[in-house]
Amino acid sequence: MSAQPKDASAPLAEPKQAAAEVIAGRPGPTARRWLGPTTLVVFILFAIDTFLVVQNDVLPFDVPIARFIQSFNWGPIVYPMELINASAGIWQVLLGLVAVVALFIFERRAGWLMLIGSISSLLDNLIKLVISRQRPPADLVHVLSPTTGFSYPSGHAVFFTWMAFMIAVAIAPKIRPAFRPVLWIFAMIVIVLTCIARVWAGAHWPSDVLGGVLLGVGWSAFVLWLPERWLPSPSFRWFRGRTRATT
Repeated sequence: MSAQPKDASAPLAEPKQAAAEVIAGRPGPTARRWLGPTTLVVFILFAIDTFLVVQNDVLPFDVPIARFIQSFNWGPIVYPMELINASAGIWQVLLGLVAVVALFIFERRAGWLMLIGSISSLLDNLIKLVISRQRPPADLVHVLSPTTGFSYPSGHAVFFTWMAFMIAVAIAPKIRPAFRPVLWIFAMIVIVLTCIARVWAGAHWPSDVLGGVLLGVGWSAFVLWLPERWLPSPSFRWFRGRTRATT
């Protein structure tokens, strides 16, 4: 008997299925088999970036990239970047709170995912205190508006990464499959624009925003990896069932 020819696309079938489940906002067993290792790899990359930041005041690529971004003519893109930069401190907290409450109203499962995702911003603040990296000085880059606090990782990058990621996951199941790529592209644009905005303003080094994105992506992947049975149901029926079970 002749051997059956191997399907060249077979090794890619499972990763494609995993990606499709995440894009659809409904990660199943296939997606979770990939989300766990993805979380580990991203956190290892974050640890490497953190180690390099701790060992060096400024990484070799920080100044050249920062100066290039600041010298580039961004045209009307400057306006959304200014809006992103303005969303700091209490405004960022309020924005996150509104997003969490809105998704709880939209669907309780989405609200819980969003709430767990927001823990990454708490981790960001704790890491900032431990690393205590100073913000870019005015003698190396143009500082658009002086900012207080420590620099690594970028809180804006962490915040907008997990928020864009979780909102996309929450909305994806509710829209037509043909529109889902547009949703995820928009989420990625928000994340990239946030990273550029923080470096453009002179508030962060590129290595700061890189660390922020890695932390946001890693934590978001971890949240989606969590088995559904660990998350509250999207309906009040779950709570009533639990109440009856314990009485």
